[in-house]
Amino acid sequence: MTAMEETIPVRGKVIGLLKSDAFIMFVIYFAALTLHMLITGAATIFNLTPDEYSVTAIAAYMNGLDWSPTVSTGGYYGYFQSLFYVPVFWITDDPYLRYRLMLMINGVLMSFVPVIAYWLSRRALDVKIPAAAVFSLICGLYPSYMLLTNFTWNETMCCLLPWFFLLLLYKAHDCKKIIKKQALSCLGGLTLAAAYAAHGRMLSLVAAGIVLELVVFFTMKRTKLFCFSGFFGGTVVGLFADKMLKRFFQGALWNVGSGRSAPINTIEKMISQLFGENGNFSIARFFQTLIGHFFYFFSSTWGLGAICVIAIIAAVVLYYRRRNRTPITLESGGTGTKALPYIGDKAAVLCWFSLLLMGAAFAVSVLFKSTSSSFDKRMDTTIYGRYTESFYPVAILCTLVLIYKGKLSRLKTIAAFGLNSMTIALTQLFTVPIVTNSETFVSAMVLGLAPMRYGEGLRDLYTQTTFLKIFVTVLGVSALWTVIGLIKRLDKIRWAVLCVPLAGLVIYSGTFGYLKYTVPQAKNAKRGADIMTAAVDKLDGQFGEITLFAAARDRYVKTQFLYPEMTVRVASTVSAYRKAENKSEIVIANIEETPELWFDELRLIGSLGSAVHIYAASENACEWALSKGYRIGESGAVVYTPAELKTTLTAVKTGYDEHADLDYANEGGNVTLTLPKGAAAYTNYTHLQKGTYAFTVYGEDVSVGTVTLYADKGKTELPFEILTEKNRELCAAVTVDKKTENIRFTFTNTSGEPIDIEKIVIRRMS
Repeated sequence: MTAMEETIPVRGKVIGLLKSDAFIMFVIYFAALTLHMLITGAATIFNLTPDEYSVTAIAAYMNGLDWSPTVSTGGYYGYFQSLFYVPVFWITDDPYLRYRLMLMINGVLMSFVPVIAYWLSRRALDVKIPAAAVFSLICGLYPSYMLLTNFTWNETMCCLLPWFFLLLLYKAHDCKKIIKKQALSCLGGLTLAAAYAAHGRMLSLVAAGIVLELVVFFTMKRTKLFCFSGFFGGTVVGLFADKMLKRFFQGALWNVGSGRSAPINTIEKMISQLFGENGNFSIARFFQTLIGHFFYFFSSTWGLGAICVIAIIAAVVLYYRRRNRTPITLESGGTGTKALPYIGDKAAVLCWFSLLLMGAAFAVSVLFKSTSSSFDKRMDTTIYGRYTESFYPVAILCTLVLIYKGKLSRLKTIAAFGLNSMTIALTQLFTVPIVTNSETFVSAMVLGLAPMRYGEGLRDLYTQTTFLKIFVTVLGVSALWTVIGLIKRLDKIRWAVLCVPLAGLVIYSGTFGYLKYTVPQAKNAKRGADIMTAAVDKLDGQFGEITLFAAARDRYVKTQFLYPEMTVRVASTVSAYRKAENKSEIVIANIEETPELWFDELRLIGSLGSAVHIYAASENACEWALSKGYRIGESGAVVYTPAELKTTLTAVKTGYDEHADLDYANEGGNVTLTLPKGAAAYTNYTHLQKGTYAFTVYGEDVSVGTVTLYADKGKTELPFEILTEKNRELCAAVTVDKKTENIRFTFTNTSGEPIDIEKIVIRRMS
């Protein structure tokens, strides 16, 4: 045998390996994993709270860390994904590295989705390699899969488990060995329970899986999926175990069972919203939210969602109708007729699953959001994608397979365009008025619409103009799908012609979301963490417990995550702090808050830029602060020194160093402030509780100046009374009948001579 003859078999083996499904799936997994790892590079720390923090806190609890004071202030979001994060706490003590590792775990898990999609296309649905590879990448790298799983909330499990269930389902379908089939069936049932353990909204997968098993059993006699005993046994056992574990975690971290009701994001809470004494259910709300959800589905998929609905419903209906009613002549030379199904049994199972899953997901999400207390406040309540978007790629794969098999007729294409148009019209009539009158929204919940907001920021509120941009874009792309569907010559390659622009749009959406949302949000999250790190590090590790007063949630949860061994307590109001059984020696508050006016034991020991105040709440803490050279603020007063006062440009600050740490040992006590004619000095924006307060200016010739008081950052002028008008002291009193935010006191020199300012002090009079 010649060398060339020996080379040919080797070359054939290599080529065969490269064309094998196993090798292609390996390449797909590696490519997906690489992209996921690259995306995690932008990550820093929590961005979406309390969602991310809740999941992480459960993993921390299983490592002996009790974060219940902070985690209990937010909702419960499930625990199953937390199990995958437990080992991270064994590997490193660096909180930032811990967060990155958790996201990497998400990427490792999510990279299996395109592999499963490829396997389903090839082994279950008889799709050839090129098409299967394209379908798997479009579905597996869908923007929500790449972006929304880049957080430590439960989206990874919500996206992955439907695909894993499908894999088990088709494996069981093809399995001939009863023991193995029973094992796969049991694992399928446990998968449904795991999904519900990951998030209560995954009830939709539980419902879809159970109904699918019953539908196939009663209507598809030739098709057997899971064994009843193993499947339902695994489901029941899994749900029972979930109930026990859920009760344990909610009791340990959310204090449920000790007089406290179920936290938000539980089915129990949703049921109470629907049928409780204060239930918010209404037909109008339900309809508006339903239209909004369909609009989001169709728009975020660039009009493809309407094709999914039409194609899948038609496939299910025609599977039963044509299986028995469409005769064709046998081609084998014999005589007679044979019934030809519209689609095969395996394709029918996927269609049924897609239909049931999307239907259940829409039902759960619409019911939950339409009864939300934030219905009139958050625009993403009606137009919401989070609880349904994880299932879109399943429907997309089903639709692409149907198109591949030639099941996208011209009539269906026209019907899809009509459905898109009708949904847009209904959205404009019934849902847009609700959205455009809303006060706020969370970008991550409607991220699929962001690429169509041309010239707008992701945090800008949605306006009628915003919707017009989306409407025009969706109808334009939908028209493209219609043209592709109407060209008869494309019958055999229609799937390829459609997938080219679809893949481009998927890549564009993913890239846009990463650059415009993921990266900026990661930077913002890091800035918030840096503030709290700088504040806590000032304590030199001397205090094992702190209290955050009236702080934003992202600040106290980040503080707890960054200092896992420290006990972080939360007091959101004056009343909550007063009632707290455990008092910390150190209190940190937003710089706008003024707790020292209400609690004499709180003494200001420093500030961190324009972000937070740090207070000593005990004699021991005051002694420690003095030993560090920190200043101790007045009891019951907010004091602004010349270094701390804001001024107009013409004011003169002598001895002032803007780069110095003014609030600690080198506070710039020698700074003097002079106001020439027309110059002004003013305080920070300050929040005041109900009561009467005195604003006093100390200095030389202050009686010839004028004062103003505004709330709501200058929008509301507050009436005041001049109590003292002396050469060295000017005092104005103001009364607020409720908590009033963003009050600013301004002193202006309206005389002809310069005025020296020593300090401005705020005191509570009543």
